[in-house]
Amino acid sequence: MHKVIVVEDDRIIRKGICQAIPWGEHGFVIAGEAGDGELALELIEKEQPQVVVSDINMPFMSGLEMAKQIKKKSPETRIIFLTGYEDFKYAQEAVKLKAFDYLLKPVDSEYLLSKAKEAAADWEKESVKEKRIIESLPLLQQKLFQKLSREGDYRIDVETELLGLDVQMEGPYYAVILVKNTIERELEGHSIKEKITSFTSAYFNELNCTVMNADIGEHVILLSLENDQDSRKGELAQALFNYLCKEIDDSITITHGRAYPNLFEVGKSFLEARVALDMRHIMGTGRVISLDETVSRCDQKEDLVLELEMKLENHIKSGLPEKANETLIELEKAIVDRKSVALSDLKVLALKFSTMVFFEIEKWKKEDTTNSFNSSEVYKDIMEIRTLKEMIEIMNNLIEEWSSVMYKKKENNYYSHVDQAIKYIQGNFHDSSLTLQKVAELIHVSTPYLSNLFKMEKGFNFGDYLLELRMKRAMELLSEGNIKTYEVCEQVGYSNPQYFGICFKKYTGFTPAEFKKKFK
Repeated sequence: MHKVIVVEDDRIIRKGICQAIPWGEHGFVIAGEAGDGELALELIEKEQPQVVVSDINMPFMSGLEMAKQIKKKSPETRIIFLTGYEDFKYAQEAVKLKAFDYLLKPVDSEYLLSKAKEAAADWEKESVKEKRIIESLPLLQQKLFQKLSREGDYRIDVETELLGLDVQMEGPYYAVILVKNTIERELEGHSIKEKITSFTSAYFNELNCTVMNADIGEHVILLSLENDQDSRKGELAQALFNYLCKEIDDSITITHGRAYPNLFEVGKSFLEARVALDMRHIMGTGRVISLDETVSRCDQKEDLVLELEMKLENHIKSGLPEKANETLIELEKAIVDRKSVALSDLKVLALKFSTMVFFEIEKWKKEDTTNSFNSSEVYKDIMEIRTLKEMIEIMNNLIEEWSSVMYKKKENNYYSHVDQAIKYIQGNFHDSSLTLQKVAELIHVSTPYLSNLFKMEKGFNFGDYLLELRMKRAMELLSEGNIKTYEVCEQVGYSNPQYFGICFKKYTGFTPAEFKKKFK
């Protein structure tokens, strides 16, 4: 039930609104009534109603003054103002306060009820949206940093993306600390992210900082600093490293980028921290690494080579052979322009990336014994390379094989995977714990892979398909006999009757009770 509070100084009008309108039949309950704004505020703070119906011109505290306070005490509450014609001058102020609606007296009861329904529906929609945002926030954070890793900051409006994730920083300078733990796991009682957040907040109370998920086993700390030479960044990184080493057994590596004067440049600091992290195979893990240890400030060409190495690594991890090939061409040109890469460094690069590509090839060729590449022979060839051209040729051949194997496997198998998934969902949609991840594990594919297959083959996603199955079955059950809504809820895979009601209303346009009454 949605709560309504009525605020009106005219007692007869107030009682008429409360008693003449069949609120209960339409999913509402009158949670309280008041004759002025001051009394109403106490009720609103206590009850947190979805809808407030209020006169705009009242003694002691006007409806407008009350609305300003409501925005602080119960910001999600929808306000519907009632006013006489002579007070229509207040309409502009009501709009500024983002009142849900503004109705002229005398107002028709049915019309007021319809507006209250709209207000409650708007509240419900926003609540569901906020819940989804909160639940998906870690994934959305990861997606931002994955995009930065793949595409760089010049194609992404980092400032807007951060605002979309409800991240606001004071500045005037901004920097990134990147924390990498080797073993991806949750700690007993607390996640690693919680440990990082707790320590960072306690170490510098005045430091404006936000901890975000960057990837599996990786966390980003966004910092507000006083200037580009602020020493607190390095101090915090080292202190956090010492703390985490005592708290967990995993190998921890922490890196940090430079500070920049604009929030939209924080992406540069992240990429610099990422470059430093990606050099840990040379500089060693289990330590704090700053960008300045790995990259000379004066050598921009070296910067570019390292950025392209990072880009190539992320394309391989993301399963994008075409992009990997394009980046390899860019990397070759950058190395040629730099003119100072040692042969031993070329071998290290080739070994690193060939190992990654071999992993991708083996992943797609689990049962196929026709692999034309022998890893030991390729490694031997790498150790014998004498030129950049030879290294690029080896990598090109590996990427070509990877691309061929991957697309051949997809063409042969992706329809059968989707069919298996659909068959399982149809037989188990009543299971409230059913998720895309669970189905993917059962048919032995990755969750992102199965998600993409749904869209490629069926044109809709897993969630939409599962919702349709559940709602159709719920409609059948409700129209068949005297079955309780909570029983239908359990039989179609929902553990929360209220959430089931929201989904059913969104799908059919009716509440379960309305549907049962209308179509039984």
